Amino acid sequence: MTEIDAPQHAIKTVMKAFDVLQLIEKLDEPTFTDISEHSEMAESSLYNYLITLEHIGYLTKRGDIYRLSLRFFDHGVLVRDQLQIVSHARDILKKTAEESGSSAWISVEEHGKMVYVAREVGELPIETHARLGKHDHMHCLAGGKAILAHLPEERVHEIIDEHGLPAKTPYSITSRESLVEELEEIRKQGYATNNRERAEGAWAVAAPIIVNDVVQGAIATWQPSARIKSEEHRQKIIELITSASNQIELRMTFD
Repeated sequence: MTEIDAPQHAIKTVMKAFDVLQLIEKLDEPTFTDISEHSEMAESSLYNYLITLEHIGYLTKRGDIYRLSLRFFDHGVLVRDQLQIVSHARDILKKTAEESGSSAWISVEEHGKMVYVAREVGELPIETHARLGKHDHMHCLAGGKAILAHLPEERVHEIIDEHGLPAKTPYSITSRESLVEELEEIRKQGYATNNRERAEGAWAVAAPIIVNDVVQGAIATWQPSARIKSEEHRQKIIELITSASNQIELRMTFD
């Protein structure tokens, strides 16, 4: 978020501190020189931010290299474990991964992005961009589209306005009209798919997790496109995911 986008009463020093942290994350183990070259901040001010963040435990410095500290991991695990959807889905997610033979994920929406909050892997998981805690665009992911399809229409358009519809691959949806049409189809059929829209060679299916008419998140599995050898196999994976979604919904409703 830039200062132009900031709320009226935002504290600029806090925003600048997080700008520094996000820059260090993006640059991946940078030196002071690396950070300075990519920052508009004066070197003296940047140095003060860095030593302060290191002092309070949110940065580490080994030699000349800066890294985010494991304090963020501590916060992330705490937040993840507070999510009701995760505690209710753990064993179902594990069974889904085992039966699919690949990876199975639980994701939720936060600030207009999809966040991966739980994962289990089967015997032959596919390597993708996905990782726990990652925030990603929703329009090119099966889980993201499954969630979008059950958000209020006004909220969907707010998310598009804020984050856009960037092309991740040549198969990504980049048109608002096309996305709205697909979301309508997802609501009718009860699941969403992603065929090479986020990663080449990958196919995914996701089903929304809805409790008391409010979408809580989605469960999904990724498969190599080449592994889906028939329509029968494809339908089997879809049924596995929709069944898992139904089980999680029942637990969250009645437990």
